[in-house]
Amino acid sequence: MEIQPLITNMQQPPPDSKVIAVFALANPWVQSVISEVAAAAAPECQVMFLDPANPQQIAALLPQAHFLVTLKLPPDWVPYLQQCRLVQVNGVGYDAVDRQGLDAAGIPFAISPQGTAVSVAEHTILFILALSKQLLPVHSSLAQGHFDMFGWRENSYTLHGKTLGIVGLGRIGRQVARLAHAFGTRIIYNDLVRAPLELETQLDLSPVDFNTAISQADIVTVHVPLTPLTQKMFGAAEFGRMRPGALYINTSRGGTYDLDALYAALAGGHLRGTGLDIFAPEPPPPNHPLLQLPQVLCTPHMASGTVDRHRAVAKGQFANFQRILQGESPHDLIDFQSS
Repeated sequence: MEIQPLITNMQQPPPDSKVIAVFALANPWVQSVISEVAAAAAPECQVMFLDPANPQQIAALLPQAHFLVTLKLPPDWVPYLQQCRLVQVNGVGYDAVDRQGLDAAGIPFAISPQGTAVSVAEHTILFILALSKQLLPVHSSLAQGHFDMFGWRENSYTLHGKTLGIVGLGRIGRQVARLAHAFGTRIIYNDLVRAPLELETQLDLSPVDFNTAISQADIVTVHVPLTPLTQKMFGAAEFGRMRPGALYINTSRGGTYDLDALYAALAGGHLRGTGLDIFAPEPPPPNHPLLQLPQVLCTPHMASGTVDRHRAVAKGQFANFQRILQGESPHDLIDFQSS
């Protein structure tokens, strides 16, 4: 499917009152996303879809945009945003956004958190359960005709009773905690900001320092943004301090860990397994030895990508556009001075 540069809403507003919402879509698989956006579009908006790899579309469409939704915003896009009233990232991570440029241009910036926490948290639990029960190698063995009813039990584990260490207790980390609590895990967490006491009590959360979180946990799961503080926060030393036989789960950003160091910790037998949804670079080198290990489970940066989440995000974005048109402040704004 080819991304069409222009898709209008059902009701075309009069020419003098057109409000242009441009959605930058990076991949032609997104027909379902286009459908959800079109369904959620506000009556006063004309919706245009931009292929970020097409310089002609960039030059033609960005100057028309009153609102821009995108995953990335390189510095050379900012001068085109001559009448933009809001840039909204199509997710919650904004390390690929030219924050200084937007700030200098005085253009507000918002994230789109709707549905992301639930989708990514479910994906995290999927990783944990699949690795704990050796799901992929067990299925592969059975599909090859080996009905080993007892052999696989030796290295299969329950989630109940394990210690889960959550690094980063934001929206996603808290949703992971809610799900994990239902499984009967002991939950420790590390975050720059302590969680409300009510939440700690409700989910039996114990705040600890970073080294305690990674050294005491049977499972470490990472839910932090990519910042100078979190860049390569997991390297050889950190993997070495993790409990022998622990699982390492990361659905945040690829820059938060060292892929080679993780491979060494797995290949050497110190860690029992890993679940990764993100890499640096993306895609990862196809011949990287980590991808060949049987105790590794990887997905292509898709943890948040569900139809339900796309629907919720589209509705939230148009609701934000309407707030601005009505003279109200949009939700989920990011203050670059404090972020």
